[in-house]
Parts: sequence; C-alpha cells; structure tokens
Amino acid sequence: MITTKHFIYSLALLLASVFVLAGCSEGGSSESAVEEVTSQVAFIYSEDPDEYNMSRLHEIGRQYLDEQLPDLGTKAVQSVSVDDAEGVLRQLAEEGHKLIFATSSEYSDAVLKVAADFPDTKFEVADGAETADNVAAYSGRMYQAFYVAGGYTGEMTVSGIIGFIAPEPTIEVIRNINAITAASLLIRTCEDISVHVRFTGAWNDPEADRAAALELVDLGADVLVQHTYNPEVQKVAEEKGVRSVGYGFDMREFGPSANMTSIIWQWGWYYLRRVNDLLEDEWEAKAYDGKVSTKNFGRGIIDMAPYDYDQIPHIMEAPPLKWRITWNETNKDALDGPLYSQAGDLLLEKNKKFPKGYLYTDMDWFVQGVIGAAPGAPPPTVDGRGSDIRC
Repeated sequence: MITTKHFIYSLALLLASVFVLAGCSEGGSSESAVEEVTSQVAFIYSEDPDEYNMSRLHEIGRQYLDEQLPDLGTKAVQSVSVDDAEGVLRQLAEEGHKLIFATSSEYSDAVLKVAADFPDTKFEVADGAETADNVAAYSGRMYQAFYVAGGYTGEMTVSGIIGFIAPEPTIEVIRNINAITAASLLIRTCEDISVHVRFTGAWNDPEADRAAALELVDLGADVLVQHTYNPEVQKVAEEKGVRSVGYGFDMREFGPSANMTSIIWQWGWYYLRRVNDLLEDEWEAKAYDGKVSTKNFGRGIIDMAPYDYDQIPHIMEAPPLKWRITWNETNKDALDGPLYSQAGDLLLEKNKKFPKGYLYTDMDWFVQGVIGAAPGAPPPTVDGRGSDIRC
C-alpha cells in the first residue's frame, strides 16, 4: 500500500524531474544544462531555408556535405539577423566548432570581430569583403555561367525574343543579364535577337514571377530565363510550351519538358573541398572567386544542371561547352571586349578588359540587345576594333 507520506515524496521527485527536463529543452538556461555538441562544422543562415531563397541553396550544400562526410557532423542555425549574428557566432565558437560558414555578406563585420577572439576557429563568409588570419571569403563568377547559358538560349529561340525575369536592377543582376545577352547575340550573329527584362522587385514572389513570365510569353518570348529563386517561371514555361532556364538549383521537376537546364550554385562542392582542407590541416584564409565547372559537381562553385538532348540537341551543345572549358582553364572573361551599349556604341574594344573590379562596382548599364531600363549610364564610347563581323 502507498502511504500518503510516500505519495507526497514521489510527487516531489516527479516535479523535480520535470523542472530539470524543462531546463534541458530548447531555449532553457545554459546554467541548467549544456547541450553536448558533436558537430565540427556549423552554418548560419539569414533566412528560413525551407523557403525559396539563397539560404535554401546553402542548405542543399550542407546536406551534400553531410552525405559525403557522414561522420563529420554539421549544425545549422537559421533566420539569424545581423544584430544577432555576433552572439550566434560566438556561441558556435564556444561550443567548439572548428569551421563556421556565415552564408551572407551581411555577417562580415560580426565574423571579423568574433574571429579575433577565437584564433583557433576557422570562419568563412559568403561574398565576404575581407579576410583575416582565420577568416576566408568565398563566391563565384556567376555571370560566366549565365554567358554559357546564353549559348543555349541563343541557339534555341525561334522567335528571337528571350524573356528574363529578375528581382531588381542591382549590379550583380545587370552583370548576369549582360552576359546572357552577349552570348545569345554572339551565337546568332546578325540576327534579330533580344533579351526583354522584367523586374519583379523580389527574389521570391511567385505571383510577381508568374505575371512577368506570362507577360513575356504574350510578347512573343519562346525562352524564359529566371534570376529568382522560386520555380514559378518554370511552371509557366511548362504550361505555355516554351523553353526555360532555371536559377539557383536544379529546377527540372517543375518544367520537365520546358526546362533546358538551370544555372546552379554548387555550394556543396565548395564546402566539401574546404572541410577536407581543414581535416588535412591545409585550410588557408583566402578569397575564393570560383569559375564555371567543366563537369557536374566537378571543379566549380557554379555550374549548369544536367540536361537531356530533347531540350538541347548535341549539335547545339558544342559552342557553349567550348566556352565553359575556356573560362575554367584560362583568364578569358565572358565580358571582355568587344562590348556595345544598348544604342550600339562601342564601349570596350575587342580583347580588352575593364579595369579590375569594374564589373562588380560599376556595371549598372545594359549592353546591346537588352530591352529594358537600367539605373546607370554606360561609359564613354571608344574608337577601335569592335566585332570582326559587319552585318
């Protein structure tokens, strides 16, 4: 028989255990319980990776890293604001993580501050502006991949109208639009080819993307290219029977008969490479600006998603594949001269380059072939050697 005294004692024990468990739950005081950390590598995201955004692309990369190194152990913290970044980074370093990837350039200041206090911890910042003894930066020359994709869009358009759905007229976006336009015109020299741009005002707005894509199809576009994260453009292309190019990750499932390929970030390739450097004690604090890979998950942080030859016939693959190998193996740049303004004026002579950094700080204007408004004005015209072909 259970006595009243025994019952009260048992109840007290039960309540005490409940309070202890509550202290161990998420959000509990660190004084009550300390979570055992088994991961060696950590990631912080500025957004919720379950939505269509850049954090989702980094999360795909983290999952790839987990698949390749299942014994490594990784941890991700999502929706970290700039104001909270320093505290989150400091906590991850105190937990003993050996390498921390901060996946937004907005975290640069917080990383540099925390890294100074944890010299034995390695940090990397996506699109970071500065490096330090234990801080690296990483990104990729995405416009090179857009140029390669322009070989396909130029080949595959019949109407001569290519539609481009973009979020906003930033230098990054304008640079990529210029690259795909220059390639499309090169592959169809002396033909009436144009790239019509629609800005949606957001990186992930399905309704705005759909409206822009439908407007472009009504205009006559038979190839749609997106520079936004959600797959709505691919769905429109599938519905309307036009071809399409996705962005960020492989979007074939959303347009199985429309999607030619997608221009993708291979963060997983880079993360695996850097973690292996760490494990082999070869990690260096450097700024990495990746080129276009010559093969899927091969040697680049940016790439083209796999495609089949119903979308891109063999005969049409050759020029873009040649460009792809050229830019991976040499210093040739997709936006070397000759380049012309929207008005047709020569801005950069054949085989000439813009000053270092110009493409990242000053290209806020459109090249010949783009139909749309850019916020900036092109540089002064030049006299010299332009295209060798006169139409």
